[in-house]
Amino acid sequence: MRSTSRAAQARDLPSLLDSTMAFSTLYVRSRQARTPRFFAALLGAAALAAEPVVAQTSQLDTVTVVGRTQADLEIGSWGAVPLSALPLQASVFGEQALRDQGARRLADLTSLDASVSDAYNSVGYWDALTVRGFVINNRLNYRREGLPINAETALPLDNKAGIEVLKGASGMEAGTSAPGGLVNLLVKRPLDAPFLSTRLAWQSPGSVAAGLDWSTRLGADDAIGLRLNAAAER
Repeated sequence: MRSTSRAAQARDLPSLLDSTMAFSTLYVRSRQARTPRFFAALLGAAALAAEPVVAQTSQLDTVTVVGRTQADLEIGSWGAVPLSALPLQASVFGEQALRDQGARRLADLTSLDASVSDAYNSVGYWDALTVRGFVINNRLNYRREGLPINAETALPLDNKAGIEVLKGASGMEAGTSAPGGLVNLLVKRPLDAPFLSTRLAWQSPGSVAAGLDWSTRLGADDAIGLRLNAAAER
């Protein structure tokens, strides 16, 4: 029995040594934890935690968003109503869009709207358009400030402030007409401030065009307005 107990103690001796070493290590660490360096680090951490947290802010660059409102459609019986509120589709080309494109005749609208194309535009003949594949009748489907006109003649755009192209069935607005749509021409009006613009264009060898756009006000309180448009091409 004694030999058996001694053998068991011999087997347990490494475990006792490991426990003794772990205890001594823990004791040494506990002694180190009570050193002045440990207390200084603990006080520093407490002071840092007590400081108020200030959120970092940065100034972002200013972002400017520029939008465009839809133009009012003057043709038809609805009056000046935005296109978004009308049960139809139309394109409105303002004076600035026509000037940027250099449009001088109705045939130049084909570069502004994919649904508008040429029907029969020969040199020296009046312009004819198609809208969505339907030919626009020059006698029935053209308007000037909403009033019917005969477009079987040259219609220069030098004195036009804009063009409206109504797409789709136009019978509900024009009575007897071709089903392609309507084309309404808007004439330039006198401006509130004096205005003068000249234009000189060269398109091909031997073809030169010149234009003048002049607006002014006369009378008491500028009650009378004048605007003159002149153009020549050869």
